[in-house]
Amino acid sequence: MTETPAIRIDNLSKTFGRRRKRIEAVKRVTLEIPVGQVYGFLGPNGAGKTTTIRMMLDLIRPTEGDVRIFGRHVRREHDVLRRVGAIVEGATFYNFLSGRRNLEVLARTANDLNPKRVDALLEQVGLAHRAGQRVKGYSTGMKQRLGLAAALLSDPDLLILDEPTNGLDPEGMHEIRQFIRSLADDHGKTIFLSSHLLGEVEQVCDRVAIINLGEIVREGMVSDLLEGKARLRVEASPLDRAAAVLGEYWAVSSNGQWLTIDATREDAPHLVRRLVEQGVDVYQVVSQRQSLEEFFLSVVREEAGRRD
Repeated sequence: MTETPAIRIDNLSKTFGRRRKRIEAVKRVTLEIPVGQVYGFLGPNGAGKTTTIRMMLDLIRPTEGDVRIFGRHVRREHDVLRRVGAIVEGATFYNFLSGRRNLEVLARTANDLNPKRVDALLEQVGLAHRAGQRVKGYSTGMKQRLGLAAALLSDPDLLILDEPTNGLDPEGMHEIRQFIRSLADDHGKTIFLSSHLLGEVEQVCDRVAIINLGEIVREGMVSDLLEGKARLRVEASPLDRAAAVLGEYWAVSSNGQWLTIDATREDAPHLVRRLVEQGVDVYQVVSQRQSLEEFFLSVVREEAGRRD
C-alpha cells in the first residue's frame, strides 16, 4: 500500500487584483512531498514561494486548487494543522519578554506547556545561554533560532520553513542545516524548506522544486537533477591552442587560467590524448559536477528566454 504523502498540492493557483491590475502570483502548482524528506522550494524573489506557503497553511485562500496534509484537506479539516510547525516571513515575538518566556506563552496558548521541552529546544537551537534575555536584544539570527524552536514546540510531524537561516552567520547556518537534517533522519519528520541559499539547500535537501513567475519549472531528486551535468576543468599550455583543439569536440569556455569543458569524467582520457597529440602540455584535469546554484540559474535563464 502506498504511503500517504506528507503534502499533496493539486493545481494550486492564486490571483490578486482584477482586470488590468490582475496578477497571477501562483499558477497551477502541483507537488507531492513524501513523508520523511527534506524538500527544497526554490525560486527568485517574487516567484510565488511565500504565497504558496501561505495557501498551504490556510492563511490565504487559493483562487483554485487545494492542499492536503497527510491526506486531509487543509481548508475543510483545519485541525490537521496541529501536526504542522511553521516559520513564515520571519519569526515575530513579544520583544519585552525573554526567549524562554515567549516559548512558554506559546505553549500555554496551545495548552501544552512542558518546561523541560522548552529548555531542550532552546539548547537544540543554540539559545540556551541567551534564553533569559529579552527578545528586544536578539539579533535577526537569534530570532530565527527562536522561531525554529517555536515551530517545534508541539513536536509536529511536518515543518514548513520560509528562509529559516536568514540572518545567521556561516557557523550558524551549518548548525541549523545539521539540525534540520537530523529532524528528518533521526526523528522521521518532513521538512518543506523555502530558501534562496542554494548551497545550503543542495547540502540538506533530498528533493527540490524550482518555481519561477508562479510556475513549477523543474522538480525532482537533487541527485537526478544534477546528474549528467558534470564538467571538466583543464589546466594546459598554451591555453588558446588547447581551447581550439577541444572546441572541435565539446563546448569550451576559459577564464584565462583554466578551460571549462562540457564533458564527462569518461571523456577525460580521449580529451587528454587529443591535447597531447596536438603538442599541448596538460597539467591538470579536474571533474566538476554542476552545483545546484548553477543549475538553478540555468533553468531561470532558460525560462526567461522562452518568454522573450
